[in-house]
Formats: sequence, C-alpha cells, structure tokens
Amino acid sequence: MMTEPGPVKQRRKLPASPTVMVIGVLVALAAVVLLLRWGLSRGTAFICGPELPCADSVYVTGDTMQQYEVLNNMLIRMSVPRELVNQAHDALAKTDFDFRRLKPGDSVTLFYQGLDLAELTYHKDMKTSYDVRFDSTGAIAAKKIKPVDTVKTVVSGTVKESFWHSLLALGETPWLAVNFTDILRYDVDFFTESNDGDSFEIIVDKLFVDTAFYRYGRIHAVHYRGRTDNTYGFFYQDPRGHWDYYNKKGQSLRKTVLRSPLQFSKITSHFGMRFHPIRRIRCKHNGVDYAAPSGTPVSAVADGAVTIARWVGGYGRLVEIKHKGGLSSRYGHLSGFGPGTRQGRRVRQGQTVGYVGSTGLSTGPHLHFEIRKKGKPVNPLKVIPPRADPVLKKYREEFNRLTAGYLAEIERAIEMARLLEVARVGEPDSCGTD
Repeated sequence: MMTEPGPVKQRRKLPASPTVMVIGVLVALAAVVLLLRWGLSRGTAFICGPELPCADSVYVTGDTMQQYEVLNNMLIRMSVPRELVNQAHDALAKTDFDFRRLKPGDSVTLFYQGLDLAELTYHKDMKTSYDVRFDSTGAIAAKKIKPVDTVKTVVSGTVKESFWHSLLALGETPWLAVNFTDILRYDVDFFTESNDGDSFEIIVDKLFVDTAFYRYGRIHAVHYRGRTDNTYGFFYQDPRGHWDYYNKKGQSLRKTVLRSPLQFSKITSHFGMRFHPIRRIRCKHNGVDYAAPSGTPVSAVADGAVTIARWVGGYGRLVEIKHKGGLSSRYGHLSGFGPGTRQGRRVRQGQTVGYVGSTGLSTGPHLHFEIRKKGKPVNPLKVIPPRADPVLKKYREEFNRLTAGYLAEIERAIEMARLLEVARVGEPDSCGTD
C-alpha cells in the first residue's frame, strides 16, 4: 500500500560570510594576473587603445652598437627596412662618416612619424653626431657638432688610502690621475712616497657639452705636498712652439732619460756576465731584461732619432734610437713596431716605439733593453740622466708671469680647503669643550 509523500522540508539559505567573499575576490584577481602573464609569455599584446598609431603621432626609440656589429646589421636588428638601411648608408657615405671606426657603445636614435621612419641619428660621442633624414626622394645626411664650453677648474684634495682612490672619490676619472702622476713621475714615486694626509691641487680645463662633462683638456698646473716633498709643475709653451712642464725655477720636470721603457715590469736578467739560456754558454749580457706580457707598449726613454727599426739577428725585431750626449738605446725581441716608428723618424720621450714580444733568440715574452754611450754598452740602471732643457732665459719673464697666476689659484684652493676643514670640524670656543 503506497503512501503519499509528505511535504518536502526546505533548507534555509545561509548568507555568505565576509571571509568567503574576500577569498572569492582574491581568487578572481589571481585568475586575471595569471591570464595576463600567460598572454605576455605567448606574445599576446593587451591593447587599451587603437593598435596602429595615427599619422601625426611621433615615436622615438634607440639602441647601442654591440661588439663586432656594423651599422647596417644594427639597423636591421632595429627593424629598419633594408631599403631605408641602404639609403642611410649611401647618404652617410657622402659625408666624412667613417664606417671602419664605429665602436661598441655608439648609439642610434630613430624618429618615427606615424609608421614612417622620418629620421635617424648616429651619436659618435657627446659632441659629434650624424643625422639622416628620409623623404619621398631618398635620404640626406649631415654632420652636426655641438659647441664645447671650456672651464678652467681647480681640483684639490687630501690623500686617503692612495692618491688614485682619493682623486676618483672626488668624482674625477682615471685619465686625470694617470696624467697627474705622469707629470710628476721624476720627482714623486706615488707607489712608495704617497701617504695619508698628503695634499694635491690640479688646474685643468674641463670641457662640457650641453652642461654635461665631455672630457678633460689641458692640465695647466699641478702641486703635490707630501711629508718631505712640495712639488709644483707648470705647463708652458714658448713662442717657438716648444712645450713642457717646468718647476718654479723654470727647470724641466722631465729627465733626459726615463728610468725604464716599461711602466709596470720586473727585471729578470741584469747587466753583466750570465749563462745564456739558449746558446748555453757564459757570456756578457749587454742590457737588462724586463718580464712583461706580449703586446705591452714599449716607450722611448728619451727624445731622439730612430736609427734601426727592423729584424736584427738574435735581437729579433729591434728598435735603436740615437739621443743627445752620445747616448743610444736599444729595444729587442719586439712583436711589432709602434706607430710611425721608422728609420730616420724622430720620436719623443714616452712615445710608443714597439711592443713586447719574443722574436729572435728568446725563451719567452720579454724586453731586452740596452743603453750605449758612444757605442759602448753601459748598465741602464746606473745611468743618471740630467734634466731636459729649461725655459730659455729670453722667455723667463713671460714664464714667471704665467706661473705667478697659477700659484695664486693654487693658494686660494689651499685656503678654501682649510676653511672647509675648519667648518667641518668646528673651532673650540674660548671656554673649551665640555
């Protein structure tokens, strides 16, 4: 016997709790973020406006040249049509643009008008650029040089840790440190004689383009005060065109012969009798051998004229230079010759005349260096050179006027540094300190 079903009991619908609602919102947001990331990973562009630019819109983009890259390949990498690449190349070729001297870090800026490339600019440096404009007739290129402002500046500081680090801490560059030490290298050994508390001043031209620092110009004067030294150097060019750096007395800061043709090296074989590593006999060594990596630049130790620049027996590639006072210098086992180093050419002290190698009778890369006096080999380490020529007497009055101005600027910088130090530390009052 079947019975009729009774009334169905309805469940009461519970209201959603705030916690559940928050969780739901967070899940929805997470889903949107995942969707966006998925779309971007697949290259999908999410566009909130029209996908194509309008005809009068302007778009600017750019990139820098990579190592071993040429301009045409760079432009193609930047999605410039090959036809426009060829037009740009032909237009630049009509200027003095040197396609062989492009370097990594040079930059290119592209200017688009709508979808059309209207102009590109190749930035050689802060001062020099090349503009290429495109129109219906092709492309036209022009070189642009921005004006350079020169500001004579006094750089001063106190040595902490080392002169090199102290100068860089002031915001200057290694170029200034290298050239400062090079000017004073005969009077100050910055490796062994530089101490904390030493002070320095440099009067140098700074060049600016659009108010941004471009590079350094001439170093006019330098001053270094150490525990035992108080050394000055002043640039002076006489009416004949001869220039040098001189001390306050007008004496050249240069010696006629450098201590070594290499800046950083160590001696592996001295002057005198030795056992030859290749000939296997005991014989006289007429020079000094300096260990250095192959390709290290070799400097002329003094002004002079090149008398030999070729292969000479056991020397391998050899450069010989004749100097004043009956002196000559020889540089052997070179891997190659320096720019312009040819027989009969004159060279200046410090000029690169060759590169360390291992040519001739050599067991490995090193420099064989000789000094000869009236044709006879002498120990290079015992040569005591005089200073280079001083300022001529007829130019001393002009030199003195010039240096007086530089000395006044240096003294003002020293006084300013003293006042700043007093302000920083503070002077105790008459009652002393607590």
